[in-house]
Amino acid sequence: MKRNNSTSGLFDYGIQNEESHIRAHVCPMVKRVYVYPTEQGIQALTKGPEALGYQPGVDGPTANGRLIKPFDIEKCVGLEINKRAWESVGFDGEDSTTEKGRKAVKLVAGMIRAGLFPLPAGVIIDPNISKAIQIKGDDIYVWTQKSCVKIQVKCDFPGGDKNLGGTGHLYLQTAERNPLKRI
Repeated sequence: MKRNNSTSGLFDYGIQNEESHIRAHVCPMVKRVYVYPTEQGIQALTKGPEALGYQPGVDGPTANGRLIKPFDIEKCVGLEINKRAWESVGFDGEDSTTEKGRKAVKLVAGMIRAGLFPLPAGVIIDPNISKAIQIKGDDIYVWTQKSCVKIQVKCDFPGGDKNLGGTGHLYLQTAERNPLKRI
């Protein structure tokens, strides 16, 4: 990893290094999941102020990133999920960073299984479809664009819409250090 010159001790590691296609920011405080193409998140990095992140018990910053309003990210969607889904995962503000991340992945995996998560797909609406096919109800053909869609899930506990009690932004990390060796 390359050392980030803007903040001493941090390494370039964040959204700009990912190989993901999609990012999902799970925001338990506002009960929303914000989903966008990773590429659009990278492009949005110029739209928000820089912000340092800290971990309890560690001197100095452990992360650097940008505070981006969710809908300043092109193609971002905010998904409201059933209250029972949030309760079944059991987010708690006192959970460790690792536990919050595990729960966020569990929530997104459940959304995917239930067909509630937007995945990239191609669509054909063919005006030349025969009447026999249209009578059967086949108006749109869908196919996946990628054989494997890579999704990066982030638990952004306080993030999300300010009107719902969140910070009003998402945290897009660009650099970090991990002195406590957490995953």
